[in-house]
Amino acid sequence: MKTENSFPLTIRVEDFNLVARKPQFLRVLRNLTISSSSGMNHELDELSELAKTRKVNCKVITAHHNREVVGWLLLSKEDSNYCFTRVCGYSSSMGILIQVFVNPAFRRKGIGTSLLKAAKKKAGTTKLCICPWDVTSHGFFEKFNSYRVEKL
Repeated sequence: MKTENSFPLTIRVEDFNLVARKPQFLRVLRNLTISSSSGMNHELDELSELAKTRKVNCKVITAHHNREVVGWLLLSKEDSNYCFTRVCGYSSSMGILIQVFVNPAFRRKGIGTSLLKAAKKKAGTTKLCICPWDVTSHGFFEKFNSYRVEKL
């Protein structure tokens, strides 16, 4: 697949329950977030614990460029107790929770857009609940108003 800017990219979708059994891959994802206290790392902690006792309703969508993970998206239908920008906690009855991160060195190449398109395809008609954390990410998500998006 090539992105809008002719950037060669491979998008992969994996069930979280399989990802939870790959500690090295989880480390790659953890390193590719804003910080150790980010919402994405919080969700990885919570979902990894849940996966030890039951099947977790979540997908991990990754973007690869030359075999390197350059961005990833968490697509979760699990409740969360994380405090997002405007609300503390998330209920799966609201829709599907989406969190996305692209390596800053690879931004503005269509990677985030490709990840979000893959997430929308997986979500179908279910509303996407997003977690913008700064002005740039708010602007990014504005492009997807037709996706039935709600900001948390």
